[in-house]
Amino acid sequence: METAYPRIKQLTPGPRHSLSGGLKDWQAPPLRLGETERLRFRNMIYDYPQYYEVAFSFRDIPKEAAFLRACIDRHSKIDVSWVFEVGCGFAPHAEELIKAGYRYLGLDKNRNMLDYAVSKWRHLEPRPDFIEGDMIAFQTPRPVDFAFVMLGSLYLNTREEMNSHFDSLARVLRPGGLYFLDWCVQFDDPMKYADNNSVTFERDGISVASRFNIRLTDPTEQMYEEIWTLDVNDRGRRRTLQMTERNRAIAPRDFLDFVRNRSDFEFVGWWRDWNLDQPITDTAEITRPVALLRRR
Repeated sequence: METAYPRIKQLTPGPRHSLSGGLKDWQAPPLRLGETERLRFRNMIYDYPQYYEVAFSFRDIPKEAAFLRACIDRHSKIDVSWVFEVGCGFAPHAEELIKAGYRYLGLDKNRNMLDYAVSKWRHLEPRPDFIEGDMIAFQTPRPVDFAFVMLGSLYLNTREEMNSHFDSLARVLRPGGLYFLDWCVQFDDPMKYADNNSVTFERDGISVASRFNIRLTDPTEQMYEEIWTLDVNDRGRRRTLQMTERNRAIAPRDFLDFVRNRSDFEFVGWWRDWNLDQPITDTAEITRPVALLRRR
């Protein structure tokens, strides 16, 4: 049976953001319940990309983009023009990568995130392109030369979803191109992050306190739930957003076995602390492990 793919959309600025204005024109969607009421709709936090951006403002985006370029320079077997981000959100790396000479293509299934990305990066030339669709099965309007997914955003909960994702990627990633995976392989127990993980960041007058609760739901299938809560103070306007996501922990051995059982990807390596001079060779504590595959 032929796979059904989401419809490809090249997004343009929508009514929430005027081309004559700045990001101040972008408005968070109104709450559907009372301002102080806790909301439990799936994807609710992703519907508020401005708050999401503040929650992750600790990241050193120029440094991360430079590391992606180093991976390309050292390990890609092809020249790279188009880079493709899976689960791109508001595309935080788009500006740095475009400035470095690449064309950017992002995939995400949340329209609010993509609207925000289009508005945020509309000043770039060439402009980034975006696809609204699911990472489980997708196509792109053109072949890509490098693919990446950040912050463990590889939400594939079954072997069938894993195979569908990699089948899709194999169709769009040119042979010799790399697939970079940030924090998608679990070298330690995800339950270790269940406590003491609250952090607060402030930016442009918006304060966001972010906390995660993690619970194991199916040890046999390595399934767990992440309950993510944001307490927001948006210039005096307070709201609490919460969502629950189910994810499957991918152990290193399972990841290697999966790749080795495929004929279209090869394992290049994995590293600790975003340092190509620190390959993972032992079980010492690892912060944000990264893995690299190459399309055969």
